[in-house]
Amino acid sequence: MLEYGRATKRVGNGSTFVFISPTYLGSGLSGNPNISSDMDGIFGGKNVPVNVRDFQWKTFTPMQLNMDGWGSNPKYPHILGEPATSINRFYLKLKSELMPYAYSIAHQAIEGMPMVRAMFLEYPNAYTLGKSTQYQFLYGPYFLVAPIYQSTQSDTQGNDVRNGIYLPEGLWFDYFTGQAYRGNRIINHYDVPLWKLPVFVKAGAIIPMTHSHNNVTQIDSKLRKYEIYPGAKNTFVEYDDDGRTQAYLHGAHVTTSISSEWKNNELTLQIAPTKGNFNGFEKHKRTELNINTSVKPKKIRVKWGNKTIKLKEVTSQTEFENSQDVYFYNEKHNLNQFATSGSVFEKVVINKNPQLQIKISEKDITQSDLILKISGVGLSEKDNDLSKTGSLEKPTEASVEEQNRTAYTLKPQWKAVSNADYYEIDFEGMRYSTIKTTELLFEDLVPETSYKFAVRAVNESGQSDWVYFEAQTKANPLEFAIKGITATTSCKNQSSQGVEKLFDFDSSNMWHTDWSNTQAVPFEMVISLNTVNQLDKMEYLPRNAGLNGMIQEGTVYTSHDKVNWVKSGTFSWVTNHNTKIFEFADKPMARFVKIQVTKAVGGFGSGQELYIFKVPNTESYLPGDINHDGVLDSNDFTSYLNYTGLRKTDADFDYVSKGDINQNGLIDAYDISAVAIVLNGGVSATEYPMVSGAITLQPDRNTYVANQIVSVTVKGKDLKSVNALSMALDYNPQDYEFVGVEPLAVKHMENMTNDRLHSNARKGLYPTFVNMGEKPLLNGNTDLFVLKFRAKRSVTFQLKAQDIILVDTKLNSVVK
Repeated sequence: MLEYGRATKRVGNGSTFVFISPTYLGSGLSGNPNISSDMDGIFGGKNVPVNVRDFQWKTFTPMQLNMDGWGSNPKYPHILGEPATSINRFYLKLKSELMPYAYSIAHQAIEGMPMVRAMFLEYPNAYTLGKSTQYQFLYGPYFLVAPIYQSTQSDTQGNDVRNGIYLPEGLWFDYFTGQAYRGNRIINHYDVPLWKLPVFVKAGAIIPMTHSHNNVTQIDSKLRKYEIYPGAKNTFVEYDDDGRTQAYLHGAHVTTSISSEWKNNELTLQIAPTKGNFNGFEKHKRTELNINTSVKPKKIRVKWGNKTIKLKEVTSQTEFENSQDVYFYNEKHNLNQFATSGSVFEKVVINKNPQLQIKISEKDITQSDLILKISGVGLSEKDNDLSKTGSLEKPTEASVEEQNRTAYTLKPQWKAVSNADYYEIDFEGMRYSTIKTTELLFEDLVPETSYKFAVRAVNESGQSDWVYFEAQTKANPLEFAIKGITATTSCKNQSSQGVEKLFDFDSSNMWHTDWSNTQAVPFEMVISLNTVNQLDKMEYLPRNAGLNGMIQEGTVYTSHDKVNWVKSGTFSWVTNHNTKIFEFADKPMARFVKIQVTKAVGGFGSGQELYIFKVPNTESYLPGDINHDGVLDSNDFTSYLNYTGLRKTDADFDYVSKGDINQNGLIDAYDISAVAIVLNGGVSATEYPMVSGAITLQPDRNTYVANQIVSVTVKGKDLKSVNALSMALDYNPQDYEFVGVEPLAVKHMENMTNDRLHSNARKGLYPTFVNMGEKPLLNGNTDLFVLKFRAKRSVTFQLKAQDIILVDTKLNSVVK
């Protein structure tokens, strides 16, 4: 099993739905169809729409994994109460009913198509061969699933609409309602109340099913069941084996070929004799058929081999379930059968299209064909989105206004047309249909490119004439310029022209050092990118009038921790108003940049903007964001709590390696501080002296006998501005057993001490204390905490503190 939930850090807040479904597609395309991920993520939580939407779409995937360890709540389907409990149960029951289909397509995936299929595998064209269909997939050959991967028009209950669902050529049916949709178009404004996932079934589908259950041991081995969607001639091969052993590798399995053809309102269905065998195979089975049809059949003929089977009509579901060789035309097939009694969701009616249900008594399915000919059946192909009639004027004022243009998006708008049910846009050879508002956003476009659009109105009577227009995307020269940068300078800056003006992406203002100081140069500017990036270049925009402060010469350094700096090069710039460029020749990975300015006009420093660019198409990593959700929060802090003291030599280190911000091969107080200083309101901008000081150990005696408590006082000496601290204490578990830690001066800090057994079998204690948010700093000489061990035999105290690190609120550090 490829457990991608951890590989992709699903977080339980919706932000990473945008890459989870593409990950499933990529797994299948790489030849590994057996993929799973954490339900509702291992982080985050307490978000009903995210929880429900995740259970919905993963119904149509191989497996679902409940794992939460670092979340704010367990991630079980019932944990958030109603309506999530009932909705999740609804989909889990559906998954259980689809087990025979899932098992069959899993067998196909051994040598053929994956279970979760990228659209282009079945429908290759210019649209599917790009990334336009990355947020939808085929589950086997018949189900088209379009997960709700983002909020479009969501309300507070999670009810929303889904845009951009590509339906390939042919006829598709909404699985939950039976509404027909013509393919070869992209449908929009598809209503998705919280309970509903966009699922479409292809006409002609043959879907092996079983009754709902809670465990595979409850599957009725004396039943075979198929759901049929009338359509063109089609065949599906159902597969089964013992489900427990690897005997299938030696041929122990069975297959059943089912074919159907719908022509002139007559459906012919043939179920061939089952071939093969396996230990425990039950060859005597009942057969149930659910045939989707909007009209009651005129005639049903059934043959078992050479024998005709006469079917009796029944008029209720109860009678059907208690009878054999019967049929029941179920006109109101409410799918909502598993809601919690008394819950709000119990009142929701999910009326699927009418079905013809057929039950045939137990037969030896290895002996004969079962052939059915059903006259006068078919599923309505009416477009239920169309209801208005009358002539249609063509849309007016169709255009893309300035505020609706960016480098990568265009949003056409037009005036509403009387009598229109919806609108259609032709764009780049594709038809965007069922647009129920007077605008639609087009994304992932190319900057500075002209695009052509055509829009028309549609109702039941027909369509209006097309209206044609063009629009061009904007340029974006700053696409890869890093945003959110902060900086400090070693010299004072003018109060109204602080250094933050240099990084605000606003060229109408400027940064300037203190006007009264004509000797600011030389000075240092330490720039925090606040993310780790692979650096490409810097662009310095000098002031656009005057010369004072124009930077002329200097040296550039990069760092991960503001302690270890690597020289990137020097610069000497001409004194004029043109943009200056510094190239990072080695394209270093860095979080901090330092500029040592050695020459500037008038002894000042100034500038409009300083853009720092990352290498195009590379990712920015937020230090401390272990779960990759783009924010620093308590989920990351909890993760650090679990991984404190983890070393590069440990098996799990690769999983959190990006959390090792200072890259010393150890998860320590420096790494944790990146998160802690932003939590609980964050730390203030108050200036403190740079961190300094030392830590020493003082045992209460030098020698100990077996079972004696060893008390080690950890002392701080000449401490300044300590906001976090950690150290390592390796010990022999044959000599000592760690008992606990007694906080003293660090009582107000978060105790993240970890007693860790490393992968190399070495034992290490990692006393770690970190302030969360704005808390008192440690200063002076003080007893910090007491470590307590139990001697397991007579020992002489020789433990040594290693990897000591002291950190301040600015992430300056002292390493001992």
